[in-house]
Amino acid sequence: MEVIYLTHLSELKNLESHVMAIGFFDGVHLGHQELFKHANEQARKRGIKSSALTFSPHPDEVIKGDSSRKYLTPLQEKIKKISQCGIDKLYVMKFDKQFASLPPMDFINKYIIGMNVKHVVVGFDFTFGFKAQGNTKVLEAESLKGDFGLTIVPKKTYVDTKISSTETRKLLNEGNVETIPYYLGMNYQVKALINGSNRTNSTFSVTITDRYLLPKPGIYEVNIIINNKVYNGEFNLTDCKNELNIFDVNHSDLKEELTIEFLNRLRVKSVVLV
Repeated sequence: MEVIYLTHLSELKNLESHVMAIGFFDGVHLGHQELFKHANEQARKRGIKSSALTFSPHPDEVIKGDSSRKYLTPLQEKIKKISQCGIDKLYVMKFDKQFASLPPMDFINKYIIGMNVKHVVVGFDFTFGFKAQGNTKVLEAESLKGDFGLTIVPKKTYVDTKISSTETRKLLNEGNVETIPYYLGMNYQVKALINGSNRTNSTFSVTITDRYLLPKPGIYEVNIIINNKVYNGEFNLTDCKNELNIFDVNHSDLKEELTIEFLNRLRVKSVVLV
């Protein structure tokens, strides 16, 4: 997948026609994957390439000043996951105050019509432009003029709850990691590096290598993936430190970045006094 980084000053001329899914796509959850599926299908029908337009950083960092915001998928992880969905080209727009102030019609004229997009794919609750004044109704009205087609993907749910980045973040904040696969299509993962170790009991202090949102403090059953090898372990998350207990680990692997895959939150069984 080709990745192209843009700013609001970027020149967008002589682009080949393509089908574009638009969204922030944090988590690349099952709802997002449905958008990419439709984009790929529409592209195949037309014999052109599929693309996606995403933004970095999150609008809340710019509009609300939330500079400490954590992500389900930091940018490089999001790029990797979108690539795995079969998209041909990804545009990463720098979200800044100038871009945030763009009126909805200017967004359409520059980033849809101006980018030679023949068909747009968005979610049912997609908003865009200054103060989110643009929405799917605006897109529908403009698409009827014939410059581009439009697919609006309906809500995808799990047990009557909308699959969304917000709901996924809520599950993590509750420590409910075992439900995450029904939203992401896989277990929740973060990247980490070893700080130091106790070679006797294989307990390691780790540093999370990017701005991942971590689950609620607690002890979690995890898989640890190092050099494509999978180890079982436990991850003790506290407000002060992150300790990883890796069972039967090959210590020569510990110089590499590792992936922590959350399986279940371990709960202390109550003791019944007789």
